[in-house]
Amino acid sequence: MKKVQILLLCYFVFVGLFLLQKPIFLSYHWSQSTPEGFINCLKTLWYGLPMDTSVAGYFTAIPGVLLLISVFVNSKYFGKILSVYFAVISFLISIIFLPDLILYSYWGYRIDATVFTYIVQPKEAAASVSIWIVIFMIFAVLFWTYFQYRILKVFIIKPYKQILKKRQWNEITGKIKETVAFVLLFGLMFIAMRGGVTVSTMNVSRVYFSESMYVNHVAINPCFSMFSSIARLNKHAKQYQFVEKEEARQIVEQMLNRQNLSDSAPQFLNTSRPNIIFILLESFGASIVEPLGGIPDVTPNLNRLSEEGVFFRKMYAGSFRTDKGLVCALSGYPAQPTMSIIKYPSKSQTLKSIPSLLKNEGYHVSFLYGGDLNFAYIKSYLVSQGIINITQDVDFSVGERLSKWGTHDHITFERLLSDVKKEKTPFFKVFLTLSSHEPFEVPFHKLENPYLNSVAYTDSCLGKFIDGLKQLPEWDNTLVILVPDHDMKYPPEIRYDAPERHDIFSLWLGGAIKQPAKIDKICSQTDIAATLLSQLKVNYWGLPFSKDILNPATKEYAFYAFPNGFGMIASQGFVVYDCDANKISMEEGTNTDSLSLEGKAYLQYLHEDIGKR
Repeated sequence: MKKVQILLLCYFVFVGLFLLQKPIFLSYHWSQSTPEGFINCLKTLWYGLPMDTSVAGYFTAIPGVLLLISVFVNSKYFGKILSVYFAVISFLISIIFLPDLILYSYWGYRIDATVFTYIVQPKEAAASVSIWIVIFMIFAVLFWTYFQYRILKVFIIKPYKQILKKRQWNEITGKIKETVAFVLLFGLMFIAMRGGVTVSTMNVSRVYFSESMYVNHVAINPCFSMFSSIARLNKHAKQYQFVEKEEARQIVEQMLNRQNLSDSAPQFLNTSRPNIIFILLESFGASIVEPLGGIPDVTPNLNRLSEEGVFFRKMYAGSFRTDKGLVCALSGYPAQPTMSIIKYPSKSQTLKSIPSLLKNEGYHVSFLYGGDLNFAYIKSYLVSQGIINITQDVDFSVGERLSKWGTHDHITFERLLSDVKKEKTPFFKVFLTLSSHEPFEVPFHKLENPYLNSVAYTDSCLGKFIDGLKQLPEWDNTLVILVPDHDMKYPPEIRYDAPERHDIFSLWLGGAIKQPAKIDKICSQTDIAATLLSQLKVNYWGLPFSKDILNPATKEYAFYAFPNGFGMIASQGFVVYDCDANKISMEEGTNTDSLSLEGKAYLQYLHEDIGKR
């Protein structure tokens, strides 16, 4: 029965290694752990234990099968196979746990399949962090792999090899007893893997025990988070089922209210075919814009320009990533909690967008970015929308590519101004800024905080660009649309799923604007497309989720997505819904149950739409 004992020991060694991860995680994120209190942090070990035992069962399965076979077949190769297996598993656990440890500081949620999008382009992924973190990560992964392997070798491999050396064979009765013991143990392990004998199987919500999302996240096993998110891939249409399909459709149609739109929407443009410069500001948010109640003097140029144009002051970003924000802004297509449609070219190419619709209207469309547009499948999306004239990092000299991400904003803004002078009209130019992205290293020194300093730098570049554009004859017939691709987690203490984390704006400038205005209607980044196209008298109904902000009959609401959850904001309040926990995690105002239902229907209808594409 010693082989059964080894299997049990193997199982508990894995459980112990997973338990050890939690105090390491809590220590690394000490600033977040301290306010939670010692007892609350200690509870993460207990509440996270069922998930740890579940993953331990999966990792013990192969050793268990080998040990069972060795009851009847005595082979020296079994020890070697176990050695290789444990080395691979030790490395696998390390490359999940340690990157998760670092990434949580940036993302605010445990690692999932999203990371694969960035791994395939390691240069761009590494650009978000310093070289020292990368070096630290490499050594940490090697050390943790070795540490885990040594433990498994001492407690599992060595005792097993000693049994093989003794070559003691049980009689048939002993073999039967040992086999029965293995079968019973496998049954118990299966129950642990499943998460118990209840109807629901193991899932992330099973470890949630607190009102604090941070300690709930600590309780999550990162391997489980990764593998469960992989299992959800390509199940888009069936992923969120809250209500009957027809009910979801009716709720969303009532929200869009397209059948009752007014003909009296204000016209803010003095021409139906202006030249359009669409600028996506990397990681800008309301918290750094003084007229929106943000920090003074970070964006002085944006502050003064806000008095010159149409200022949408209650807009929310669809998500927190550039690839999702790009599709939200250009295609009016909402972000998704556990996927990004841009990563599925066969689906994203079925979307319509501002550039694809304006190209049909005779516009010359182009895109400018100082980085690599192959990152996160952005280029494939742009090309599918009819944008062939693309400028990116390789179109700048090596001497101009001094940022980790590519070319700094002062150079790309200069290129944009130069391109405007020779562009055929009417034109629709999209420009994505770059410098206010992690690690926020810019050729500018004004503020101590790296993020705020990078934003101030981009703001200075923007001010020079607008001032230069005003000197050109093109200004009189040009509309400049400014909108962040997403907000930044600033100040750092705000929750990653909170409305404040997604609070942005949009500012429309240029000689094509009749008069300045301030719009205080709650809206989303996804509504820019319908609003602009409506101003241009171009039919936007091919954009199934975008709504005209300026139409009096349009309902006020904004939907945003975060990892396996959503937020729904309206004039009466907001709800934040955690799909892992299947409950509202934040709410404010009145009639939040109705808002929750609308958000669920919206998310369900969105995924049904994705499933059809």
